[in-house]
Amino acid sequence: MLDLSYLTGRKSAGAAEAPAAADGAAAELDDAYARYVAEMRAQQADAVPMSEAEFERYSLGSNWLSGLRDAARKVVQTCRLVIGIHDYEYYLDHMRSRHPEATPFTREEFYRYCLEARFPSAERSGSRCPC
Repeated sequence: MLDLSYLTGRKSAGAAEAPAAADGAAAELDDAYARYVAEMRAQQADAVPMSEAEFERYSLGSNWLSGLRDAARKVVQTCRLVIGIHDYEYYLDHMRSRHPEATPFTREEFYRYCLEARFPSAERSGSRCPC
């Protein structure tokens, strides 16, 4: 099985092999960059190739998995908000960072409050969801 744990930053059982694999990936990237520069100069002698850092970024070589994970997390959060499921973990992060002195709702209180905010009863009209 292919071990990609070095991409996520987590250690696995084969953690001793991860730096060697990372060095191998860096060597492959250097070779790919050298091929890119050679092809670029062969096609057009006065062409200015992109820098090695730009080449690494565009070839998905620089921490692309964490960016993909963050994008997926945001897409899931957006989809949940669109259909009316509020994100309790986001609410907790918001409360810790913006209102550290306040006691956050429990998960049940939070969902009850959001449900009441979305479908207000006669005694609680016009309330807002805390998220």
